[in-house]
Amino acid sequence: MQIRSNLPRKATTGILVALVLSLPAAFAAERSFDRTLSVNGPVTLHVSTGAGYIHVSPGSDNQVHIVGHVKSSNSWWGGSSDDAVGQVASNPPITQAGNIISVGEDHGDWARHVSVDYEITTPTNTMLVAESGSGDLQLSGISGTVRAHTGSGSVRADKLGSGSRLESGSGTIEANNLQGATSLQTGSGEIRAQLGSAGDVVASTGSGSINLGNVQGAVKADTGSGSIEISGQPTAPWKLETGSGDISLRLGNAHFTLDAETGSGSVKSDPPLTMTTHGSSDKHHVSGTVNGGGPTIKARTGSGDIRIQ
Repeated sequence: MQIRSNLPRKATTGILVALVLSLPAAFAAERSFDRTLSVNGPVTLHVSTGAGYIHVSPGSDNQVHIVGHVKSSNSWWGGSSDDAVGQVASNPPITQAGNIISVGEDHGDWARHVSVDYEITTPTNTMLVAESGSGDLQLSGISGTVRAHTGSGSVRADKLGSGSRLESGSGTIEANNLQGATSLQTGSGEIRAQLGSAGDVVASTGSGSINLGNVQGAVKADTGSGSIEISGQPTAPWKLETGSGDISLRLGNAHFTLDAETGSGSVKSDPPLTMTTHGSSDKHHVSGTVNGGGPTIKARTGSGDIRIQ
């Protein structure tokens, strides 16, 4: 009598089940759309997405070009998700009133089923608002004011106009060639920025280091835990605070008044420091003037060294 084993049949069944379970991910709906809008003069552009990245860069002076990549956000069967992808790709959430353009604001029911990534080119003379619930932001070549926020993702920027504000709930902010006053804030992540022209800077992170270069103006920088490094000219007051971390300043031949304090660490100044009459030579707290004095730099760290070069 011949005995047949059930193992091959069970193995085959297991493979089939695994294949069936993987089908939704393999065949998840994905489509794109491409739209070009004509404009004439300064543009106001508002872009938002619930889950997706936003990339904005300079393009033609009289056109806004929008490419959207629409993806299903559901992981199991359901016609509603695939239908939503087709609906958004066929009828993108774009509105235009003259030079005022809105992208992604008409969420409707489809927002629960899809995510949209946006790649946009716009005239340099644009005022931009870019918002993502969960996605990276990459913005460059915008001479107007930029307001950018992501709930969870990084922000990378280059050559943005004065008055711009970049925010992330949790992610790194990296910016170069910023033109004028700028605000940089993240709940958790590093901040790295280079200024391209004079302007005041606000930089704040709950946990992470702050590195600012070529600053010419006022500075307010604070981190709950992390180092602070700044180079530039203090033409207005600076206020620098970290709960735990070193503070390093590269100021060249700047004229300033120093008020530096550390809970656990030392304060060192390479430029000759003239102590004020009420100053202290204690290594934990130093106050005085450099090169005759000037705008006040207040530097505080709970645990770390303070170094001026």
